[in-house]
Amino acid sequence: MKRLLIIILTLLALPAGLYSQSVMKEIFGGKYSSDPNVTETLITGQQPFLSSHRLTTLATFRGDPQTYESIIEPIVAADGANAIARDVRYRNGKLQYAYFVLPPVKKDGKTINRYLYYLNNEKAKRPSVMVIYFEGPIRNTDASKFIKSLAGSR
Repeated sequence: MKRLLIIILTLLALPAGLYSQSVMKEIFGGKYSSDPNVTETLITGQQPFLSSHRLTTLATFRGDPQTYESIIEPIVAADGANAIARDVRYRNGKLQYAYFVLPPVKKDGKTINRYLYYLNNEKAKRPSVMVIYFEGPIRNTDASKFIKSLAGSR
């Protein structure tokens, strides 16, 4: 009976760890790095920048909206469907802005909070589709401030 309970609890915990994995797998990892108009960053491990913001992972993607909007938007929307909090805006039937608080996961006994940010600024002087995924012990209020600080540094 104890073994059955452990198996059931393990199976129930699996989906929580799978949320946002499609973003990480489908967008990041160099899949689009051959495009000279794409900028991708992935930072993990014991990096000073991560530590100073209470993060364990930071991944960013920026690409041309003409090419990447139709690829990126459905991936982000699918992961956002599992969010525990969201701020989403559409314009002319297109996802313009999304900020998702994804379900936290446990890693090495610690709670890891996860966030996904999407911006389609196709009307800007330099149009782009941008995705930022980050995780760590960072709190929700600090996560919002972090996104604003990144926007201010561009």
